Amino acid sequence: MKYATSAFILTLGLLTACGGDKDPNAQLAELKKEQAANQAKIAELEAKTGAKAEGAAAQTTPVSVIKVAPESFKSYLELQGRVDFDQNANVAARAAGTLTSLRVQRGDRVSKGQTLATVDASVLDASIAELRTRMDLARVVYEKQDRLWKQQIGTEIQYLQAKNNYQALQRNLAALNQQRALYSVVAPFSGTVDDVLPKIGETVAPGAPVVKLISSSGSGKILADVSEAYASRIKAGDRALVTIPDLGGEELPATVRVVSSTINPTSRTFTTELRLSGSKAGQLRPNMVANVRIQNYDRQNATVLPVDLVQKDEQNSYVLVVNEKGGKKVAAKRVIQTGQTYNGKVEVTSGLQAGDQVISAGYQTLNEGQLVTL
Repeated sequence: MKYATSAFILTLGLLTACGGDKDPNAQLAELKKEQAANQAKIAELEAKTGAKAEGAAAQTTPVSVIKVAPESFKSYLELQGRVDFDQNANVAARAAGTLTSLRVQRGDRVSKGQTLATVDASVLDASIAELRTRMDLARVVYEKQDRLWKQQIGTEIQYLQAKNNYQALQRNLAALNQQRALYSVVAPFSGTVDDVLPKIGETVAPGAPVVKLISSSGSGKILADVSEAYASRIKAGDRALVTIPDLGGEELPATVRVVSSTINPTSRTFTTELRLSGSKAGQLRPNMVANVRIQNYDRQNATVLPVDLVQKDEQNSYVLVVNEKGGKKVAAKRVIQTGQTYNGKVEVTSGLQAGDQVISAGYQTLNEGQLVTL
């Protein structure tokens, strides 16, 4: 052992003296490789002869190991989402004019079809009143002509003209009444008034929001935008976990309900919709922030290791394992293939078997073939 160490030091001195132009990193790698090979040969000779070299105990490196065992491995896509509702609307005016009344205030519960506000329709009301007067006269004339015609008094033309005039005024009145309905702001669904935006006397235009209405019965949903890179990996029915910080931060189970088929040209994302179940779903509020984790990989009986144990050389990924050699434990290099990585763990798809002992502590200073103790 002493001779081998002296030869190594002599070789190091000669290379340092005459190899000044060589890359120091290349020299270091070459020497480490030579050292590992020498140590492996020494261990093999000691095992054959039964001899114990002086100072061997000092060269044994203490390590910790992880025993490989099958386990479940899941990978998640982490996103930030927001809470939305199917029935969450800004109820707008449908006709231009001055706001004459607001019949609700913030916090009121309203029913579908209930009038929330009215817009000034005095000019239209005058037209309707004048048309009603004309229609009343036309109705009287038509009824008299109808009675005379049944008694075969008068001409058929007089009867048809009276009938047509009365029916035309009826249709005109129905059209004006439909137009008059546009001056009322009506609740499209039952819910709670979250906000009343304008004030009485203000002028509103068609499409201008008047009341913000939130459904009291519609279920909340989570919307999250996903990069188009995952378009082929996210599908309806995927499991997910949702955390709402404002509801205590508990992780809630969810399911992907809808995956949009359209890619946003600006953000290069598509929208996913998730549904919650349980009591927390009833506590959701519009625009709450949600942290979403969509499961995009699940494998049972997988080999999983901490990602920092995997080392790489110029060609392969590998880990150091403990092997029995000549009755002693030595560090051995094991080339592996890796798969998915998530949350500091990596899936090993080949190269390891159940029961293998992977060095988890002390591997940073080890070389292949070096003696170790657990």
